[in-house]
Amino acid sequence: MISQLRGVIVEKNPTKITLDVHGVGYELLIPVSTYEKLGNTGEQAKLLTYLHVREDTLQLYGFASQKERWMFANLISVSGIGPKLALSILSGCELENLRQFIAQGDVAALTKLSGVGRKTAQRLITELQEKLGGQLAETPGLTEVAMHASDSKYQEAIQALQSLGYDRNSATRAIQKVLQHEKDLSVEELVKKALQKI
Repeated sequence: MISQLRGVIVEKNPTKITLDVHGVGYELLIPVSTYEKLGNTGEQAKLLTYLHVREDTLQLYGFASQKERWMFANLISVSGIGPKLALSILSGCELENLRQFIAQGDVAALTKLSGVGRKTAQRLITELQEKLGGQLAETPGLTEVAMHASDSKYQEAIQALQSLGYDRNSATRAIQKVLQHEKDLSVEELVKKALQKI
């Protein structure tokens, strides 16, 4: 599992960056918030990554912070929201504002974001409100779950559930339910307990 990449910026634009890592060029899709934190072409950059697996393609996404990556993972766990829309949402709103809009059930604010209609806004609130209701920095449970979103065991467990025929959204939700109550599980234990939650 690729968790982060450090390399030289070959080219960049507000939605995409190519990093040269020891002679291999990695293309990562990024939100605007990450783009604004990048240096110039030819300079070093380190990005936290999220590997999105589909039947026909593998796509890397890059983020400047753990919280951005965690929010992205949560957004794509919502029914009807894919990586493209998740990046658009992150690009159109400050992370803390987005968390507040969801936590407070602010449909009007969410529908101002590009690509988010009323039904999508309501799904965001329904599926993420409880999870995002507390301050991330002040709520230990949420912070610990957030850190697991980028953990290789977390990603391996999701892939294991997908190989068993479950869709990524169901797998992600089940694993996050387990991690809210239990920590330091092996991949095998995590998968077994997640299967009881699906």
